[in-house]
Amino acid sequence: MRRIVTGLAVLGLALTGCGTQDGGGSDGDGKAKSPSSPTAGKTSGLTWAYDEILDDESKLSDVIATADDDVWVAGTVTATDSENPSPDDGFLLHHDGTRWQRQPMPAALGSTVHEARFDSLGADGFLLTASMSTLAGPRTVRWDGTRWTALPELPGGGGRLVDMKAFAADDVWALSGESRIHHWDGTRWSTSTLPATVVSLDGVAADDLWAVGYSETGDGSDGGEFTQPAAVHWDGSSWQLTETPAYRFPEPVPPEPGASIDNVLALAADDVRAYGMHSFNHGEVEDEPQEEAVRLRWDGSDWAKAPDAAGDCAGRVPMAVDGTRGLFLDGNRYVGSDGACTKIKRPRLPSEGGVRATSRQSLWLSAVEVVPGTDRVFGVGYVQVNQSGNPMSKSVIVSLKR
Repeated sequence: MRRIVTGLAVLGLALTGCGTQDGGGSDGDGKAKSPSSPTAGKTSGLTWAYDEILDDESKLSDVIATADDDVWVAGTVTATDSENPSPDDGFLLHHDGTRWQRQPMPAALGSTVHEARFDSLGADGFLLTASMSTLAGPRTVRWDGTRWTALPELPGGGGRLVDMKAFAADDVWALSGESRIHHWDGTRWSTSTLPATVVSLDGVAADDLWAVGYSETGDGSDGGEFTQPAAVHWDGSSWQLTETPAYRFPEPVPPEPGASIDNVLALAADDVRAYGMHSFNHGEVEDEPQEEAVRLRWDGSDWAKAPDAAGDCAGRVPMAVDGTRGLFLDGNRYVGSDGACTKIKRPRLPSEGGVRATSRQSLWLSAVEVVPGTDRVFGVGYVQVNQSGNPMSKSVIVSLKR
């Protein structure tokens, strides 16, 4: 959900209800679609092309661009020897406008990294954050266009980075476990504990930041909900819990019901979207109700329920904004400024390197990045190749052809 801010205000109608779906970015093979859906079978005229197909056992986690000749991809590669597995060796790929070149991870991160991610600092460059092992806490370095500089470790040492939002080199927010939020002012980290369990950050200004998740509301003994959506706001001086609409199942209430927010998308001070689910513990009763999508919108004064998107865009996560023209969603879907939801085409992998011409293939993207000031778009992820006897996946870097 990060880096999806600039230019989104014009997409107000198109974005209403764009939601979340567990499982990442399928290109449609794994998602049922009604034949009567108004978007079934439609394509957007956009096509992904393969810029790079990696043959090693690699995984690409993120991509960022500062200019047309300065694009970065983060990845790891793992040995295939299952009896003597090696740590994940991190690497970077840099595109200088002509070709991709592999580079080592910055020395401060070392070669062994996990879950590497980028966060833009605008004119100040960008941040690269990763855990150095599955047990170690996250480390962050800044690229200023010339060199890497390490930030001090987050207070408390270990723990997983949940989310991050950066406004400038001296204004960085990092969310770690147990709803602890850390702020970097250019000199030191300070830490606060938020009044809710939060999992996602986004905002449009240094004094307008949101952290979302859920609040515990009971143990279910009274037949009520275990959790309700929670949204905490930073106004430049303090974090305040805001009132959000409640979600409740009708009688008979299913076991362990609860609602929460999984992602927040800030488009403007008076237009913030939140996406989550209202669910329960399945399999304990025969007559189960339908799960409900949590869709909320902040208008500058209050949170209100919003409808989910219709057709094939229902339940999909925004990944990047395409200027004023539209929005890239997970699952290789694209929603235009007119609200039309279409599918982005993708080619098959070449029938070589063990990939058979008869294989079934699906593209899963982990990140999409629009190059600032241009029409160029890059994505990173992998192609799943399903075939008898030798299923495999190939990590890929894709670019958009309009």
